Amino acid sequence: MSSLLANSPSIPLILAIDTSCDETSVAITQGQRILANVVASQTQLHKQYGGVFPTVAKQAHKENIGPSVVAALKRAHVEWSEIAAIAVTQGPGLAPALEVGINTAKELCLLHQKPLIPSNHLEGHLLSVLTQPQTQLATITPQFPALGLIISGKHSDFILIKEIGQYQRLGWTIDDAPGEALDKVGRMLGLGYPAGSLIEEFSKLGSDQTFTFPLPMTTSGDYNLSFSGLKTFARNKIEALEAEKTLTKTQIYDFCASFQRAVFRSICYKLSKILKNHEIKEVWLGGGVAANSLLRAMVRAEMKKVSPSLPALRVPYSKKLCGDNAAMIGVAAGYTFERGEVLKEAQEYTELDRAPRLSL
Repeated sequence: MSSLLANSPSIPLILAIDTSCDETSVAITQGQRILANVVASQTQLHKQYGGVFPTVAKQAHKENIGPSVVAALKRAHVEWSEIAAIAVTQGPGLAPALEVGINTAKELCLLHQKPLIPSNHLEGHLLSVLTQPQTQLATITPQFPALGLIISGKHSDFILIKEIGQYQRLGWTIDDAPGEALDKVGRMLGLGYPAGSLIEEFSKLGSDQTFTFPLPMTTSGDYNLSFSGLKTFARNKIEALEAEKTLTKTQIYDFCASFQRAVFRSICYKLSKILKNHEIKEVWLGGGVAANSLLRAMVRAEMKKVSPSLPALRVPYSKKLCGDNAAMIGVAAGYTFERGEVLKEAQEYTELDRAPRLSL
């Protein structure tokens, strides 16, 4: 086992920053353990726009980042002298939002003479399943190869994890992401923004058998996903119901349940193909939509049906860690730090730039 994951006081402390979208987050991590995770949400600011407005997000990040750094250090009971390195999300994400986190990290590195770790937001979601609460001293030792599912508002990826730091992208969405599709259909139903969580709640009150949706990409011959067709199908059906004046509250509940299951059925269909064609020892599920209870249940059911010998599905220990947060960035950065992949010279990290379309 690597020294980073050993239960030792020598495990480095990482201060991590994530400003990839509309959450300003700063965390203190030590190996897999989260000592503090401060998240300042901007949901209310963006509600009037029906989505994240980049310039508004940037300004809010500027206002929140300083207090969030102070709060994280205070909650973790850590001094700057104890911090081994500063990690920051380089991408992917909104360029104006990423800029705030990167500039702050550079300033802090210069001020406190710390090395800088550029981090990939997607790797953070991938490794969020390895996060541990501060009270947990035992470490998670995963088995490889593992299959990681990143299911969020902007991403839908199947990642073959050969070992931490070595990844192969097996499949991805070619258009909308699952969370994006759920949000858009929710807005069509008048649920406001963000609609994904409301769709989950309304689904519990409806029947998922009322409306029948197609299963996309069954003849593609790959592991890619597509949700734009489901979204268009949903729009046409909603417009027809509205024209007939039959879109009742009960039908909204039923529509939410039926559409949500259709989105997750598509994911599980491709998951099944991957499990049949690849040697997989574990399945990991991360990303904002990973907090959805039905998605978790359907993925577990698919795993049991196709590969009953697989261990339990790995998910973050708290649903709060499914969304954007700096704790997952810190845990991922801990592995990067151990590999020595850090920027140590001032010139190196002052030249670091945002990468809005960074891939894994």
